[in-house]
Amino acid sequence: MKKIIITLMLLPILSFSQECYTVTEVSTQIEMEEISKNRIIFGIKQIMEDVISDKYELCMDGKPVKVVVQSIEAPQTGIELGPWTKVSKKTIVTLLLYIDGKEIEVVGKAKSTVESTLIDLNNDKLSFNKTTFSSAVKKAIERIKF
Repeated sequence: MKKIIITLMLLPILSFSQECYTVTEVSTQIEMEEISKNRIIFGIKQIMEDVISDKYELCMDGKPVKVVVQSIEAPQTGIELGPWTKVSKKTIVTLLLYIDGKEIEVVGKAKSTVESTLIDLNNDKLSFNKTTFSSAVKKAIERIKF
């Protein structure tokens, strides 16, 4: 009798359990001399797991999530008047995700604007900075509807 009562008490809890996901693979098609693929992959995996864990459970045997970085763009616009400069950089990240057998393409954008006098915005070789890159990735991932 006790087993039946315990089972009946646990039944509502079991029926409302959250879905469980695991990030199985992160890959990139981007070739950049300025930053290694491993750094991009590691950062995106961490962000993906963080965003998923806000809404769902993370577990080893959960539904697989695969992420492919398709493109990273960083167009720059600016105005220069003598020693005064205003530069605006936009980082655009396109991700392809495979979740529950579905293929989802998401785009995230982040913008940074700097007004300065005689200083550089960034390393000219690296077309984006880490903060705007991670912000663009997070915005892309947050658009996903699981």
